[in-house]
Amino acid sequence: MNRIFSYLLCILSLSLISNNFAQDIEEIKADSTVKKLTLDELYQMIMVYHPVAQQAELLSEQGQMQIRLGKGYFDPKLESKYDQKVFKNNEYYQKWNSYAKIPLWAGNINVGYERNDGYKLNPENDTDGGNGLMYIGLELPVLKGLLMDERRAAVKKSHAMQKLAEADQIKLINKLILQIAKDYWEWYYTYHQYRLALEGYELAQFRMESVDERIRQGDLATVDGVEAKITIQQREINLRMAQMDLQKARLVLSNHMWTDDGKPLELLPEILPEELKVEVLPSVEQLIVDANIAHPDIVGLQAKNAVLAIDQRMAKESVKPELNLKYNYLGTTPVSGWEYGLGENYKFGATFSMPLFLRKERAKLQMTKLKIQDNELSMIMKKREISNNIRRAFIAVENYVELTDMQQEMSVNYQILLQGEADKFEAGESTVFYMNVREGKLLEAETKLFKMKAEYAKSVAELNWTAGVPPVRP
Repeated sequence: MNRIFSYLLCILSLSLISNNFAQDIEEIKADSTVKKLTLDELYQMIMVYHPVAQQAELLSEQGQMQIRLGKGYFDPKLESKYDQKVFKNNEYYQKWNSYAKIPLWAGNINVGYERNDGYKLNPENDTDGGNGLMYIGLELPVLKGLLMDERRAAVKKSHAMQKLAEADQIKLINKLILQIAKDYWEWYYTYHQYRLALEGYELAQFRMESVDERIRQGDLATVDGVEAKITIQQREINLRMAQMDLQKARLVLSNHMWTDDGKPLELLPEILPEELKVEVLPSVEQLIVDANIAHPDIVGLQAKNAVLAIDQRMAKESVKPELNLKYNYLGTTPVSGWEYGLGENYKFGATFSMPLFLRKERAKLQMTKLKIQDNELSMIMKKREISNNIRRAFIAVENYVELTDMQQEMSVNYQILLQGEADKFEAGESTVFYMNVREGKLLEAETKLFKMKAEYAKSVAELNWTAGVPPVRP
């Protein structure tokens, strides 16, 4: 009768361990108070409420403001100038000039009204005897500034700066997602570690009761009770350590959880992680190709190269002589003042300047060339670094896949050994010590299996972060 009872006990132990929480999963599905938090749901929550994600959104807005700033150099401008001179009660002159300056892609259009009057007004400032003149004219750089100037450079740079801001945004988000994935799968591991430790502790208690009963009946020696007691003590220590690890993992993951009004959230004990899902990853060569195009570090260097190219064009313009032309067509009134031809009433001017040695201009041009070369070398090194990092991370993923399969097979073998030990124990050819050893090895193997699965998921997140793209769900 005692042997039958021991045999049933061993069968119960095997079923509790070898099912890999199949019964627990069914209980979780049936329990309405238990909820699962998937990694996708956590990502969605974080992308909306996490302070770092909100900081990343600020980078995007900064990039948009850079474009608006560049376009602002082409905003029309209204100006008005008024001068008056009175000396010894004599009014010498009054000069008033109001105009609108409309920037063009090259040069400006000026539209205005000028009215000058006074006893001692300079004849060149006369505006039809004080009646005033309207004018419309054009300012145009002929040499320096014709192909590129500061306004056009600002617009082009703003687009490059926006790409740089977007690259920084992606880089910040990817780093956050990587950390979240690592913390999530650490929580996943500590949860299953705790479940296994709790299961092992309950099995040890159950076995202790049966051992005590058999000792009272004289079927087992007292030393077997000591052995069962030691097993309970050891597994209680393991349980408490696993519980502490689980609590720490929950707190670490809670660091990423926020409400819509900026208040921190705490991960409740009744919320459980999802089961690990394995998906097919792209080839390492495809990841490298994608990284060379979309990796935020590469995009940032390309944006920097675009800015330096604009600086180089500006430096080339500075070497040219400066020749600016200005033409204003004059009229007396808005209605009848434009009856004369363009060659009868007008103002025309030209300015020319050129440095004699061009030392400053040539130095700037050479400096831009050196900066471009330095940035291109940095891009070559960065591409090689990213390529090697992707290969390294991919090797880690492949190794964890193989190690997980090996650990899975090892767990199955430990189940077989435990079953065999249970048969021997039922036949009276084994002891409580050997049963505890086999059972402990199986629990250890199952715990290590979940550790391998968590490390695999972390390595997938690391791989995708290294490639510079949002991580593929493992």
